[in-house]
Amino acid sequence: MVIPETSLTTSTPRPLKIVMVDSHGAIERGGAVQCALLASGLARRGHKIACIFDRIPGETPDGSAVRDLRNDGVNIMQMPLANLIGMLRFRRFLKTESPDIIHTHKNRALFFVYLATLGMRRAPWAANRGTVYPLSRDTIAYYIHKRHVNCIMAVSHAVRNSLVDDGIPGKKVEVVYGSFDPRRFHRHVERTTMRRRWMISESTAVVGLVGSLNTPKKGHPVFLKAGKLLMQKRPDLKIVLVGEGNPQPLQALAASLGIADRVVFAGFIEDIPAALAAMDVVVCASLRGEGLTGAIREALAMGRPVVSTDVAGNGELVISEETGLLVPPGEPEALARAVEKILKNPELAVRYGEKGRQRVMELCAEDVRLARVENIYQTLLC
Repeated sequence: MVIPETSLTTSTPRPLKIVMVDSHGAIERGGAVQCALLASGLARRGHKIACIFDRIPGETPDGSAVRDLRNDGVNIMQMPLANLIGMLRFRRFLKTESPDIIHTHKNRALFFVYLATLGMRRAPWAANRGTVYPLSRDTIAYYIHKRHVNCIMAVSHAVRNSLVDDGIPGKKVEVVYGSFDPRRFHRHVERTTMRRRWMISESTAVVGLVGSLNTPKKGHPVFLKAGKLLMQKRPDLKIVLVGEGNPQPLQALAASLGIADRVVFAGFIEDIPAALAAMDVVVCASLRGEGLTGAIREALAMGRPVVSTDVAGNGELVISEETGLLVPPGEPEALARAVEKILKNPELAVRYGEKGRQRVMELCAEDVRLARVENIYQTLLC
């Protein structure tokens, strides 16, 4: 069922009824944001979309993504994905709605749909896969993907290759790059407001990383150590870490490195475009396990210069010396050298930013993803 990535249509023969199930309880992190973007975009193209999020105490879908979903006519629902009550409710919902397609995002949603639909005749089932970790590590997830899911949408070729190496038939794995909201991520986002919030002057060089502090694979310690090396040449440099989580261990590391006064822990920020616009260089220091880091895609969409570690699918967007710079993971010296190369050459920074924007517009633009997903759905229905 392999569909060429250039095989795109602008419309489908008829509007589809699509049920998306997402493992998150709030629309804050990458997977949930991508699910919401896809749901909104498909709804604007005439499809009837129901978007089901997990019901987790203390977490509620809200913010700009929810407003967009509602404005686009998406039916937003919450069901507890880990208990029988939610499964029975979902089962009744499917019998009433009779959707054309079920689309799951991450494993909690995968297990939920599988258990809730046992003994039922299912609609064609697509599942997103966003990591290069071997799927066979989880026997149940592997079994469901291989035996019950009709199509796996891998977020990069690296993820697809990992799945095929793991024994998933290549004919059921399609590469569908994540997208970005072009209304938010563009070259003209104002940069001074966020700098004022961070108390950073316009003349100060800012290097930033966007990613949850709770996720060790994001490589924050490597980033801070690279920052220490950079500050030996640029004493006025500021380092910014954007993302939710407990900052205390990293604050302690910054203090031990002697750079605590040069590091801003910005916490969770809903206005990611403003944060990226305020950075002179955007860094991804991830160590492992990524499918394709979302902050890279968003930074390139805004024309920001990017330095990324060469993990998973990141090199599919960041072509070293063309759309940015790639460095080996876990090497602060290499990361610092790459950032310094961009900081000292503004023309290079502009060129990387422009070339990077061209690449994500070709591969990740909203219309590109929507048309590709529609093609996959239609193929599943044939």
